[in-house]
Amino acid sequence: MSKALSALSLSVLALGLAACTSVRVTPLQSAPTTMCIEENPKVMVSDFVPVLQQGFARHGITTQPYSTIPWHQCPYVVRYTARRTWDMAPYLSSAELTVLGPQRQTLATAAYHLRGKGGLSLMKWQGTKSKMDPVIDELLSNTQLIDEPVAKAPAVSESGKLSKQERLKQLQQQNLDYEAYQRAYRQLMLEDQPSSDVR
Repeated sequence: MSKALSALSLSVLALGLAACTSVRVTPLQSAPTTMCIEENPKVMVSDFVPVLQQGFARHGITTQPYSTIPWHQCPYVVRYTARRTWDMAPYLSSAELTVLGPQRQTLATAAYHLRGKGGLSLMKWQGTKSKMDPVIDELLSNTQLIDEPVAKAPAVSESGKLSKQERLKQLQQQNLDYEAYQRAYRQLMLEDQPSSDVR
């Protein structure tokens, strides 16, 4: 009788511990083999980004963290938040991941949350990797990796120089801010004008 009772209480305890964790994932359908991570200075979980990078690498995706995203170089961006809670020691209690596409549209999300901040569960003190690896795996396990388009070489005129039209096209593809674009555009327009002789 006591064995059955202890087995039952262990089962209830195991269910209680599992019920402490909430994970919600909208999986990523397809992605290139490289992405950028937008660093979040408010996150105090020191190993969060390395765990994120290792998790993505496990699924064939190389990531590069940036404090300021160079948008023209980063069609796909990973954003994150993570919070710690204190109970004799700090531990990860919630985290969210968002994958953005080329139009900055949300492609996938994942959220990890300890209900009641983990309550009496000893699992709440597990490391960031133990908590986030299953979340990252669920997010990326069925992701189809796509080849990134290779930029076509612009047409070159017979003289070996790019035409003004091709140089203008290159300029438009650089995604510069307004002022930088205007400066480069004016420079481009002035290049082909004959310089007047100064007497």
